[in-house]
Amino acid sequence: MHKIKTLSNGLTLITINLPHLDSVTTLVAVGAGSRYETKRINGISHFLEHMFFKGSVKFPSAEKIATLVDGIGAVNNAATDKEVTYYWIKSAAKHLKLSSDILSSMVKESLLATEEIEREKGVIVEELRMFRDSPAKYVWELYERLQFGNQPLGWDIGGKEETVVSLTKEDFVSYMDSLYSPENMVLVYVGKLPQDIENLAEEYFLKLPKRSKFQFKPYKKAKQLKSKVNVFYKATDQANLVLGVEGFSRYDSKRYIAKVLATLLGESMSSRLFIQVRERRGLAYNVGANSGNYKDTGAFTIYGGLKLEKVYEGLEVMLAELELLVSEKVTDGELKKTKEMLRGRIALQSESTNFLAEYFGTNFALDKKIETFEEILQKIDKVTKEDLQSLAKELFVKNKYNLQIIGPFKDADKFGKLLAS
Repeated sequence: MHKIKTLSNGLTLITINLPHLDSVTTLVAVGAGSRYETKRINGISHFLEHMFFKGSVKFPSAEKIATLVDGIGAVNNAATDKEVTYYWIKSAAKHLKLSSDILSSMVKESLLATEEIEREKGVIVEELRMFRDSPAKYVWELYERLQFGNQPLGWDIGGKEETVVSLTKEDFVSYMDSLYSPENMVLVYVGKLPQDIENLAEEYFLKLPKRSKFQFKPYKKAKQLKSKVNVFYKATDQANLVLGVEGFSRYDSKRYIAKVLATLLGESMSSRLFIQVRERRGLAYNVGANSGNYKDTGAFTIYGGLKLEKVYEGLEVMLAELELLVSEKVTDGELKKTKEMLRGRIALQSESTNFLAEYFGTNFALDKKIETFEEILQKIDKVTKEDLQSLAKELFVKNKYNLQIIGPFKDADKFGKLLAS
C-alpha cells in the first residue's frame, strides 16, 4: 500500500498511490512539539506553526499563500501536539507541483519577519483565551497538567500569554535549528500520484536546511499514593470533567488492550458509558473514553459534559462502570462487537487521504517505522476477556485516579470522597 524512501538529505518520503482519486494530500510531519520546550519558550511550537503561514522567501505574505491555495480550490492547515507537528495541503492532483512548492517554501524558508511575529502575538493570545472559554476543550489541558505535573508533558501546548508575548525571532530560529532537520521530518503524498513522484519530492524538498536534533526530557513518573482532584471554577451551565489514570506508552503492548477497553467503554452510541450515563439516566449529551499514548507514558481517560445538578450522580455512574469491568468479564458478544467496530472504523478512515497522510506522517516522525493497520488489527484480535479484566484491575485503582472538573464548584472535597468511596 505504501512506499518508504529516504532521500539523500535524510528526509523520509512516504507515498500512497490511490489512482482512483482526483486529489492528493501533501503533508510534512516534524518530530517537534511542546514537550521539547523549556518554560521560557513554552508555546513556541504552536506559535511557529502559525508563522509558517505568514510568508516565505518565495511567497512573501500570508495573503499570497492564502490566495494561491484558494485559487486552486485547495485547503491547507496544520496542527501542533506535544510530540509532533504537521502541515498539509489537499488539492486536485493536477496542482500537486504548486502544493509541493508552497509547502516546501513554508517549512524551509519562512521569513519569520519581526513585524509579523509581533502582530501574530495578539492572534495567539486571543486563540488561547478562546480555548480557555471552551470548557469542553480546556478541561483536557487542565487534566494533563494534573496528571503529568510541572514538566513539559503537563504544560499547555499553546503556552501562557506571558511566554507567548516574550518570544523573539532569535527564539524561533534557535528552536527550528534544534528540530526542523530533514532527518526529523517526513514528507507524505497520498492520492492520485504521478509516476515521477520521487523526482518531484526531490525537486521541492531536497534543499531543506541541515539542522541538529534536540532530545526531549524524559517524563519523570512519580508514585501516586492517593487520588488527585482539581476543580477549575467557572460559571458554566454544564460540568465538564475528565476522570483518568496513567496509561501506557506508544511502545507498551498493553496499549492494544487499553484501546479495546476504551472502545468498549465509551467509543460509540452502544458503549457502556453512553448507555448508562446518557440513554438510561439522561445525565449528559457527550460522554466517552479514550486511551492516549506518548513515547514514554500515556493516559486512559473518561470524559463527560454533565448536568450541573447531576454531576455527582454522573461521576458515581462512571466509577460504577469501571468497577464492573474489574469485577466481571465482558461477554463474548460484546468483545466481538468492539473488535468489529475498531476494524470498521479503520476501514472508513482509510478512505480519507488526510487521515492516511496524518497517520503515516506522524507515526513515522515519532517511531521511525510504520505499523500497518492490519498489524494493529491482528494484535487487537488477540485481546481476550481475561486481558480486559486484568487491565481493568491494574488501571482502576482508587489511589490512581485523577479528576479534573470545570464548573461552578468551589469545593473539591465531595469529589475526592466519591473517588475514595
